[in-house]
Amino acid sequence: MGKFLETIREFEIVQALATHRHFGKAAQSLGVSQPSLTRSLSRIEAALGGPLFDRKGVAPTLFGEIVLRHGKIMLGAAASLSREILLTKGLGLGDLSVAAGFYPAEISGHAAAAALSRRHPEIAIDFRILDWPRAKDAVLTGSSDLAFADIRAARDSPEFDVHPVRAGALSFFCSASHPLAKKRDVTFDDLTLYPWAGPSLPPAISSAMPQDERPFCVRDKHEARLRPRILVESFTAAKRIVLEGEALSAGLPFQIASDADDLVMLPVETPFLSVDYGFILKRDRMISPAAAAFMSIVREIERGVG
Repeated sequence: MGKFLETIREFEIVQALATHRHFGKAAQSLGVSQPSLTRSLSRIEAALGGPLFDRKGVAPTLFGEIVLRHGKIMLGAAASLSREILLTKGLGLGDLSVAAGFYPAEISGHAAAAALSRRHPEIAIDFRILDWPRAKDAVLTGSSDLAFADIRAARDSPEFDVHPVRAGALSFFCSASHPLAKKRDVTFDDLTLYPWAGPSLPPAISSAMPQDERPFCVRDKHEARLRPRILVESFTAAKRIVLEGEALSAGLPFQIASDADDLVMLPVETPFLSVDYGFILKRDRMISPAAAAFMSIVREIERGVG
């Protein structure tokens, strides 16, 4: 191998090709011509001494996977450096990026984003619903200022600072016309005989679930964990699916209080199925004023909910 990549731009080129899997689209995202991008990639590959992409399908080679893995760290470090310099200069007040989980987004996250925008209309907010692995990556790479999500897998990580907000057991519910709605003695095994609608299950919950094949969940072969049979990104969507069919979902009791005529809370105790969410920040990273304001508003809202 000739030499290592030397500039952030070279990592950006490799990342763009891996993201778009198309030379024309990658070039457009970088603001360069396709011939220019092709020449740059050829120079990078010549310097490294090996091809980074299979030209058919633009799939990363083994060399390419190595560069992408290390490039993610480099790009995240560069983004953090730029961000902290802007904050120190007082120029970083105008944006906020939040990676939010399924339950916290619905309970207080959306309302907090609205309140922050109302109080500070100059702030640009990027609010995205992501599962735990993607939320974690977003914080680590700097693409999100913070995650407002399940904190169980982050608590013991040296990479994160964790600030708890809410913990509590979830309760299953179904539509008023569901077969389980009128069943007297509902068991947890009964719940596993119907599809669940909800978010991807955190590792701690996945390990407590039945491991055999049942209608409630499917096993994610890539991440070695379970996910609901009907994977959705919002609690509102889960409720709609429950109302329209025979799926089940779970929530905190106050989340379905306004739908008491149409939804039925099932009398099954599931202490292992719970929420435990809060703020996840990258350790030793400066908190922006916008992020601090968002966190404060969330806590205001959470005190008045439930």
